[in-house]
Amino acid sequence: MRKVLLLVTCLAVAAVVPAQAKSPKPDHPAKSHKCQPHKSGYNVRGTLVTATLNQTAGTATPERGDDRYSGNVTVDVFKANHHGATGVQSFTLDGVRVRFYDSDHNHVADQPKAGDRVKIKGKITLLPKKCDATGFTPTITVRKVTFKPPKS
Repeated sequence: MRKVLLLVTCLAVAAVVPAQAKSPKPDHPAKSHKCQPHKSGYNVRGTLVTATLNQTAGTATPERGDDRYSGNVTVDVFKANHHGATGVQSFTLDGVRVRFYDSDHNHVADQPKAGDRVKIKGKITLLPKKCDATGFTPTITVRKVTFKPPKS
């Protein structure tokens, strides 16, 4: 009698467990997640055409590491990674770290002038290659700008 009761209990548990393990299929999203914009690295180098910069942070401290600038920079880009375009490009800066050069070594940063070398680093929003890009415009977010004197 015990064996029969034990056998019936085991069969009842075995029948209940697979019924509980089944779950309904998940709903699929209406729009593919593969065609969402993503950020990618953006690096360009070129020659400065014009620069209008205003210091927006770090004026109260003598250190230059906390200085941030806003404004516009126009660069004749001659080298860019595969996400960037060459030619004359205009960049809008908003609270960006800018590194100036000091050609006479007096610990005072020189103001950039036309013809200086420029490096710009940041992020650009992109769509995957096989996605429809109608109505999409990539957005460039500049993170750092470096000015150097022209090579002599």
